[in-house]
Amino acid sequence: MIDMSETDNIQNLITPETKTGSDEKKMSSYTGQEKPHKSYYGDAMNDKNVNDLVDDTIPHVVILVGFPEYGKSTFVSSFYHAVMKNGQIGNYQFVDSETIFGFEQRAHIRKVETKTKKRLDRTPVYANYFLSMVFVNKITERKVKLVLSDRAGDTYKDYVTVGQRINDDKALNRSKHILFFLDANALTSDGFLEMQQNLGLLISRMANYGAFGNNKRVDVVFNKSDLVDVKSEAFKTNREVIIKQINQATTIHREDNLHCTNVPNNAEINKYFEYLLESCEEPVENSEDMIRKTDWVSSKLKEIEM
Repeated sequence: MIDMSETDNIQNLITPETKTGSDEKKMSSYTGQEKPHKSYYGDAMNDKNVNDLVDDTIPHVVILVGFPEYGKSTFVSSFYHAVMKNGQIGNYQFVDSETIFGFEQRAHIRKVETKTKKRLDRTPVYANYFLSMVFVNKITERKVKLVLSDRAGDTYKDYVTVGQRINDDKALNRSKHILFFLDANALTSDGFLEMQQNLGLLISRMANYGAFGNNKRVDVVFNKSDLVDVKSEAFKTNREVIIKQINQATTIHREDNLHCTNVPNNAEINKYFEYLLESCEEPVENSEDMIRKTDWVSSKLKEIEM
């Protein structure tokens, strides 16, 4: 059994320590305004209750990084829709979710947007963002836990101007997997130069504050690819510019053109969901440096040895 009194847990892996008290006001570190958000049973988690994810399965945390309206939450809701419709992703059978209400909120917003053709308010910076699902590989019978960090796009927009806040984002700095979301439509529009500039600043600040350390896996998704001609010279040229820009700071493991609509008939997005679950089964690096930096992994390894 894990003695949580003797070791840091998942909260100290992915979030800074947070003092709580009955008279504490929930303030947004990005807006300075009081947070009106309330947590409900099964809601997405935050830095205060993410400890609840700790059990006998080491979570694989994937940080979704992208600016507003780049499709992070749509990706999450599409993942949820695929799981709820089929009960599985590839060989991975769905078992449970501690954040089912958080998934449902994102799915509902996406459904309303699709029907009304209107963009609803973006995910606010104070909203809870850790979403978790547990699966079992039907072949190996191994249980895996995937945790998606779906922060508001305005958070990363804020990191462009105030790089110091990246240093406080323990999820971004200590996780093993980052997934960049980019708007494929912007690659062939007048907004490309602005996107390139903002992305360049974000990548530079992330590199300066060590966000690409820890042998991190970095993937890139060019979302909304169904809205552009991916075979056009403009798209291919600007896509390569972005890839080179990211590769200057880190090494991209995988790059994909995706769209998160029509999930039942979207083979590419479903295969990508399976890829994320396969990533959960990869061995955890257990070097002394990794264990020293990641106490919750150390405690799990000690438990296995007992």
